[in-house]
Amino acid sequence: MISSLRRSLHPDIVSLGRLILVLIAIQSRGAAAEPSAGSLTLVDFENADAVRLVDNQASGSLKESIHRPETGVVLEVVTEATADYPSVRIEPTAGPWNLSGYENVTATVQNLDDAPLRVLLCVNNPGADGLHGCSVASLALGPQESGVLTVWLGLWHGEARPLDLAQITSLEVLLDKPGRGHRFLIDDIQAARRETFDLAKALADPDFLRNASPLGRGINLGNALEAPNEGEWGVTLEEAYFREIKAAGFDSIRLPVRWSAHAAGAAPYTIESQFFARVDWALDQAEKYALQIVLNVHHYEEMDSRPDEHWARFLGLWTQIAERYQTRPAGVKFELLNEPHDQLTAGKWNELLREALAVVRKTNPTRTVVVGPTAWNSIDELKSLDLPADDRNLVVTVHYYNPFEFTHQAAPWLDAASRPPAGRKWTGTDAERAAVTRDLDTAALWGLKNRRPIYLGEFGVLDTADLASRAAWTKFVAHEAARRRLGTAYWEFCSGFGAYDPVARRWLEPLRNALVPTQAP
Repeated sequence: MISSLRRSLHPDIVSLGRLILVLIAIQSRGAAAEPSAGSLTLVDFENADAVRLVDNQASGSLKESIHRPETGVVLEVVTEATADYPSVRIEPTAGPWNLSGYENVTATVQNLDDAPLRVLLCVNNPGADGLHGCSVASLALGPQESGVLTVWLGLWHGEARPLDLAQITSLEVLLDKPGRGHRFLIDDIQAARRETFDLAKALADPDFLRNASPLGRGINLGNALEAPNEGEWGVTLEEAYFREIKAAGFDSIRLPVRWSAHAAGAAPYTIESQFFARVDWALDQAEKYALQIVLNVHHYEEMDSRPDEHWARFLGLWTQIAERYQTRPAGVKFELLNEPHDQLTAGKWNELLREALAVVRKTNPTRTVVVGPTAWNSIDELKSLDLPADDRNLVVTVHYYNPFEFTHQAAPWLDAASRPPAGRKWTGTDAERAAVTRDLDTAALWGLKNRRPIYLGEFGVLDTADLASRAAWTKFVAHEAARRRLGTAYWEFCSGFGAYDPVARRWLEPLRNALVPTQAP
């Protein structure tokens, strides 16, 4: 989740430093480019005169790739070790690039180092300042890894912001306080139209309906068992909470659990019996009130920061969890890991999730397992998720907090530089709704193409926003997710994002109605 401690650096958001890379460089200017049926090559690095490179504490050069000889000339970027924001700006020599009719830009990035890399980029209009007049996106890579970065034009960290597609004056590739030098390659820069998701057509597809999420409408019991110790973040689970959730009309609960704080550091990584008993009790309550429950590994922070060191321990935890709960009813689902990020890059995560699935399948061959992409379960990273084709008992989870400046305004755990100011509202303008539906369409389309159910395992607005705006955003997201047959789990029940007041012992009705509506918005 995006709960109490951890939220300080959500990559889908926060200041220029959190931005990313996006490569685009277009071959010509003038009249609007006609959208092709597919993609359009923007920069041919074989033509050194087509772009001008402007260095800032970095060096950008065009050279024959010895790492991928088949690609010919590529852009190599080398950054200085002491630079906070080393960058290379790519400018078109023939005047502004015209991307009219296109919706995204993709680029292949290859990390040449033996250290992880996060690349950042702004696609700029005249006068862009890193916050306005630009579109941004990001890509994290492990040592020697390659990947495809996608930047959606007109979006800034998932938030709709105007961009004049006919006036793209530069692209700025940068790193955010890397603390060391880096070397990486950029290639295959293309523009493309977003593949559209036709909801009406999807609803007529038996496979789409068959692959709808089995989890229905749910809510997270957050800030309880994923705190270092239950109660330290203000929430201690009660039977009444399960009863209230069922009576309100929810189908499922997501239970975040910090197993790593209650297990030995050395093999066999034994989980404390008292803690196991507390989780047993929570599963019993879910079963008593006929609620499905998603049991996850949450806030295993060392797994994200030092995955190689904690690989065996992670698998050891799942060995114990899977063995203990193998006889539980099918309503108990396992979620392998909440929001993989940081050093747990896509390549490492795809390898680890396969090993973890193999561990679970030894004792739970048919249990539903929930797994999501890297970059904090980002919708845009679904493209990097590699699942075993023969395991069909999987649900794919994504998390959604866009626009971050609204959902996390004045969040007290964020540092002053990255904390969005208070006062932001969400009223459901056409642009606001379009940004949400575009993101949910991306998730739904991926699910349709890959024949996987999609589960919106977290979405919510902090109570620093006004209640009317919180309810409007929540109602629209929940409604649009349900239309696309996505399961949902609101973040969360009774803390900062909560829909329930634990002191007054009552629901915040605008939010409860947004989540389990009596009528459509």
